[in-house]
Amino acid sequence: MSQYDSHDIELAQSPPATSSPPRLLGYPSLAHFIFEDGDAAIYRKSKSLSARNLLYLQSELHELAGQLEELDAVDVKEKDLDGEESQKIARLWHHYARGDNERAGRHRALQVKIKAKIKEYHEALVMESRVLALSAPSPRSLSIFKRWYLHHPWPVLWGRDKDLFRTSKIS
Repeated sequence: MSQYDSHDIELAQSPPATSSPPRLLGYPSLAHFIFEDGDAAIYRKSKSLSARNLLYLQSELHELAGQLEELDAVDVKEKDLDGEESQKIARLWHHYARGDNERAGRHRALQVKIKAKIKEYHEALVMESRVLALSAPSPRSLSIFKRWYLHHPWPVLWGRDKDLFRTSKIS
């Protein structure tokens, strides 16, 4: 057998001495390594990407808020402020919810967008705060993880993921 036989190239470990089935080197072996050692559950927080996502969501909400202000300004401009229709616009939700006029429909459609976007934004904010609260891996755990990840003659993962855990800081 050559030094590059199939066990060396494709398996994450030597042929098993236990009943554990062999795994291909890659996501299967990495997942099993993490499964076997809870301290090896090391994942990047992707702080920069998360921050960018939150900024985009915030900007989308800001745009929707501007659209709502524009609709409100049109309502003020086109209605007699003391008239009955103006009072319905300002005080009765069902005027928008069930109204059949075009402006009510625009308000309703915009409110649906706002509702969905604000839910997405708030969920992302809560998740980001939870992720940021996660503690960093201990230096020992990180060292063991990197040693396992980097000790193979071939990269555990390919493509951009090849260098996923080669940096000194996991964030």
